[in-house]
Amino acid sequence: MAVTMSQLLGKPGDVIEDCRKEIRLLPSNDRYRISAEILLRNGERRYFRAKSIDRKSATQEVLLFIAAVENATGETVMWRLKGEKTYHMSTNYEVSPSFIQRTKKAILGYFFDIEE
Repeated sequence: MAVTMSQLLGKPGDVIEDCRKEIRLLPSNDRYRISAEILLRNGERRYFRAKSIDRKSATQEVLLFIAAVENATGETVMWRLKGEKTYHMSTNYEVSPSFIQRTKKAILGYFFDIEE
């Protein structure tokens, strides 16, 4: 099991709060925030508010936070952004292709034999 800095110094501390302090150092000037629900292995649910309003940069910020939590606890973490119905495991996150990318692939696949 991973040892946190507070455990090394002999202070009682919360791993999530320690990681949250590290992420607060990231600069952002956005007005509205996107939040993520984090589900730890022991069943505890925690919430993390990203500093970004757009989903792409908020997802990157959440992935940084998830990586910090996993390094601190040594366990895998499940998470989801606010408004999503499915959970993501660890930092394995794939962005779904946009409508334009899907349409382009379908048209090219119809006219040309494309192998992946």
